[in-house]
Amino acid sequence: MAQSSHPIPAPYRIFFTFIDPVIGLGGGAYPALIDPDLMMSAFFPASHPWSRRTPSHTMLLHQLGGFYILCAFLQIFMLRYTTNVNIWNFLQDATLFPDITMYYGYWVVLGAQERLSADKLRLGEWAVLLSLPFVP
Repeated sequence: MAQSSHPIPAPYRIFFTFIDPVIGLGGGAYPALIDPDLMMSAFFPASHPWSRRTPSHTMLLHQLGGFYILCAFLQIFMLRYTTNVNIWNFLQDATLFPDITMYYGYWVVLGAQERLSADKLRLGEWAVLLSLPFVP
């Protein structure tokens, strides 16, 4: 495949090498690794029996935190290293897969709690659903 080296437009470069990694680290990696109860509260109300964190939750949250760090690392270092538009497109396209699976997982969890209607969503859940496209 031929390389496509063009200047990356400034808004993309700023968002994907500065802003998005900070969002991913602060809104994804930090709660998953350092404050798992905060991450759990994004999915389950504190009064719900599923909100009690178990070792299996902790293992999955650590893997999720590692994924957020991986994305931030690639955005901070790899995207600054190259002006190849194809590389930028590959990375951004690849992040659609976890976004889609996270939305699906959220839909499954809310459905299992019988909370799929908009009036049953909490403010924090709205924030997660609306911000997910902007997290790596």
